[in-house]
Amino acid sequence: MASGASVAVVTDSTADLPRDLVESLGIRVVPLSVAFGTESFISGITIDAETFYARLAASPGLPTTSQPAPVWFEEAYADCADDGLEAAVSVHCSGALSGTVQLAADRAARADLPVEVVDSRLVGGALGLVVLAGHRTAQRGGTASEVAAAVRRARDQVTSLVVVDTLDFLKRGGRLTGAQAVVGRALQVKPLLHLVDGRVEVRERTRTWSRAIERLATVAAEAAAGRPVDVIVAHAVAEERAAEVWAALEQRIEIAERLEAPMGPVVGTHVGPGAVGIAVAPASAMPPP
Repeated sequence: MASGASVAVVTDSTADLPRDLVESLGIRVVPLSVAFGTESFISGITIDAETFYARLAASPGLPTTSQPAPVWFEEAYADCADDGLEAAVSVHCSGALSGTVQLAADRAARADLPVEVVDSRLVGGALGLVVLAGHRTAQRGGTASEVAAAVRRARDQVTSLVVVDTLDFLKRGGRLTGAQAVVGRALQVKPLLHLVDGRVEVRERTRTWSRAIERLATVAAEAAAGRPVDVIVAHAVAEERAAEVWAALEQRIEIAERLEAPMGPVVGTHVGPGAVGIAVAPASAMPPP
């Protein structure tokens, strides 16, 4: 934690950020869990992304996901107090998708320091970007109110899209209506997904991966509107597709900061192998590193 920082930023393991970056910045991450049958794993602790996707490919059934154990929040907030911090801002995945943010609020009320909990209404790389906005504000000596405001400002300006091979994972995981999944499967399309009021919706459908990547770049350019943007590309064991996305983005937008990360086990459970997502935020909404 940089000298002068008095506010910690806490998030959860659905925030897709490079692991080495999270560790170097000291962002506290509360883990969710995934289970294959009766065997449960803690995301990022007892199972990493590479092992998870190998297990997913070999599994006859879809794993289940669960919100963090309450003790993880208790320990995260206690660590903040033990480190002499004055407050924490706890930023979590969409409350419409998970009970994580409600659990955070419950444990925040019992913490030994003030904790402001923010429902990002996001997940994945988009959540990662708004967490970075909060962390950078804290590093510059921002108060808890200023850090939370920075998170909400970035949240309101971030644009995110995910392309998946199939909607079946989202349907089976209960994150998409059956009708949407059936249409996608029948047409053999590559759906582009986005979040509406914190819920996953199909934004549009494309016939091929090349067309899907073109649409990702177009939407990113519309969001950038000629301004420099911070970008994160997250993927589910799809490095080659991620590289194609970067090539398309570089032709259309001015990238201020470039980040890439694997989609973690919890997000990967719902989007399935091969998915690629982007999150784009105007550099003006992101305090500089």
